[in-house]
Amino acid sequence: MPATGRPVGMARPAGSVFKAGNAVLFDLDDTLVDRDRARDRFFTFLLNTYFPDLMPEGAPWSERMDALRGLDRRGRGSKAAIHDYLFGERPVRPVMPVTAFVEMMRSKIASYTSWSDGAEPLLRCLQTRKHPMAVVTNGSKSQRDKIEALEASRYFEAVLISGEVGIAKPDPRIFRLALSRLNATPGQSVFVGDSIEHDIAGARNAGMMTVYIRKGRTEDAGDALCDLVVTDLRELSDRVIGLDACE
Repeated sequence: MPATGRPVGMARPAGSVFKAGNAVLFDLDDTLVDRDRARDRFFTFLLNTYFPDLMPEGAPWSERMDALRGLDRRGRGSKAAIHDYLFGERPVRPVMPVTAFVEMMRSKIASYTSWSDGAEPLLRCLQTRKHPMAVVTNGSKSQRDKIEALEASRYFEAVLISGEVGIAKPDPRIFRLALSRLNATPGQSVFVGDSIEHDIAGARNAGMMTVYIRKGRTEDAGDALCDLVVTDLRELSDRVIGLDACE
């Protein structure tokens, strides 16, 4: 039984989740920012640099792009494996050390980072409605770099990065720490994220309401006790902006 005592699958209307004064906490990658887009821009840079004989969008080029995406595993893969794929299978001279490659990947993806569609209108609306807001993300310096590249801190009273605070999602302690920095209570707070395991389950265990950004995935969000399920952040933005005038 969840902290709220609400049965599985009983969704709430957007107006009750985003009630005036409720704190709103967000995941970063694939929620507020489009990491897939930044990743693909970086991999395009790699292919153009290290495989210049490949025709963009030709079959060999696409195969290598797919291989790189597979090794990346949506940011959870081994950067050393990506390095080895580039410099091991078809040696390039000079070979870049793994440490230098990891730093280049971190820096490039941060510089290529862009907002997800609908992110800024949603954040401006919530700011106008005076919702306390925070970011809670797993990762390290690369996450801070993305936030700085977008000047995103202007929207948030708190930014918690697992590598900086020593706690990672789905541990409910990182959600509670964020709430304490906002002076917010779990029952009047909502977490918005795209991972059932790390975002939705973790926030639910901390006693928060949850909004799941499905993005075409097929997980059974009802089993994770989501209060609201949307296709993407643009749909959520439209719903929240529709609650009242945010312009």
